[in-house]
Amino acid sequence: MKWNSKDADVYSQSKEYVDTAVVPLIAISTGDQFKSIVSKGECTELIASELERQLKGRVFLFPPFSYIKNDNQVIESLKKWKNEIGETFHHVIFLTTEEEWKQRETEVKDDVICIPNIPLEHMDESLKKKLVQDQIEQILNILLQYWNKS
Repeated sequence: MKWNSKDADVYSQSKEYVDTAVVPLIAISTGDQFKSIVSKGECTELIASELERQLKGRVFLFPPFSYIKNDNQVIESLKKWKNEIGETFHHVIFLTTEEEWKQRETEVKDDVICIPNIPLEHMDESLKKKLVQDQIEQILNILLQYWNKS
């Protein structure tokens, strides 16, 4: 289910089955790495959408949490999002291709799943689908671990 009125209605009728919120975590910067950052965000959103498509009825895809790269307040804002969403959803997962989140593991615990960036721009469509599916399988393994803990 996605962040739209139609899916909100569906969620209201089946919320006991939808226990996981997925939030793409997208960096924003217009500096030297502009294109790289845009590419990473594009990859994150593509993988999040495909994850939602495959797990429709179990996950709810939220709009991206966009933040200014190198913002010192981002952890506090992320925690606010998690607390707000966590009032309704048992699991809140932030999905990103930004490597710096790996260094912040102690601050965000298991809330952020870092996936490798796939440079999609000049890629053949069939190869793109294969690489995205490989990432989805890895994320599914992580989600299964979350679900089995609860």
